[in-house]
Amino acid sequence: MIPEIPGDCIRTLITFPVTSAMDKLDKSIEEIIDDEKKTTPSRGRGGGRGRGGRNRRAKEGRVHPYKSSGNNRTGGGRKGPRNLKVGGSSNVKSVAGSIAKTTRESEAPTVLAIGVDAINQAVKAITIARIYLEENNVDLRAQTDFEDLKGFKTTTRLFKASQKPRGPKIDKDDLCVKSGSDHFKVAGAIAARVRDGLSVGIYAKGSEAVSTMVKSVTVARNYLDEDNLDLTYAPTFIEIESTRGEDTISSTYIKLTLLTHQL
Repeated sequence: MIPEIPGDCIRTLITFPVTSAMDKLDKSIEEIIDDEKKTTPSRGRGGGRGRGGRNRRAKEGRVHPYKSSGNNRTGGGRKGPRNLKVGGSSNVKSVAGSIAKTTRESEAPTVLAIGVDAINQAVKAITIARIYLEENNVDLRAQTDFEDLKGFKTTTRLFKASQKPRGPKIDKDDLCVKSGSDHFKVAGAIAARVRDGLSVGIYAKGSEAVSTMVKSVTVARNYLDEDNLDLTYAPTFIEIESTRGEDTISSTYIKLTLLTHQL
């Protein structure tokens, strides 16, 4: 079961006014899914796909409109995007600088990360690289593959884009992911909203929560295969205020704005 979002997860938002929409933000992912089922035709458990098919996207090659026709190689003058390896202790600004430099000069690179800490650092680096590339009127989109959905060995392909998605704020229907969230259920909520033509944002804080968030998007892409839809994401930093007793604390979260593409 997915734990209910703690009451102090969101109380006051810097970039979004406190309205009745906060009721939805305080719901658990499971409650949100139940609400979606009332208005969305049933497609089977977990967003339209049995558990037996959930690892297919992790084990097989990706099917998406951005797939490079060349081999993913490095060195030797061979064509193809550069591979950047990120570890749990990598300097995110240095990695971001490498991503931005490579993107300016040629194709956007591929980012390799193993483990929750490394995935967290990789997503942060991509977020910062997007800031570095603003002066060049270039943006980035990302797709992450997991070698095995039981683990955390990832390959994230980056793609150049010319337009930025929605601004860095919390929208009323955005999903908050915690470290204990079930990525299959979060993926089901994502897929249901995409099928309804709704915009989707998802945010988290901390290595485990961010890794779960990224994995949820990967699983959601599995669910959307049957609809001939695919997802990319654009990460950004957001500031959220929470209240603890008489103190107001500001925390930095990572938000993924999801973008839908027809296959």
